[in-house]
Amino acid sequence: MNLTLRAYQILVKLLEQKGEFVSKQVLVTEIWGGSFDFNTNTIEVYISFIRNKLDKPFGKNTIKTKVGYGYYIDFN
Repeated sequence: MNLTLRAYQILVKLLEQKGEFVSKQVLVTEIWGGSFDFNTNTIEVYISFIRNKLDKPFGKNTIKTKVGYGYYIDFN
């Protein structure tokens, strides 16, 4: 599985939180340094990319969304 640097950084951040929600704001701040407009759909695009690489080939849904807040990983 090949991921871009940013996608990899997002995945690592989600894995580090061990099932806890990670807000979009935290992702923007920690991965981009807060250097882009938070109202863009950039995070959603990266999450979709990761899901297509991580989940789709295996029929899984490990990256969960809390609408309006952020994401977490659930391996159950």
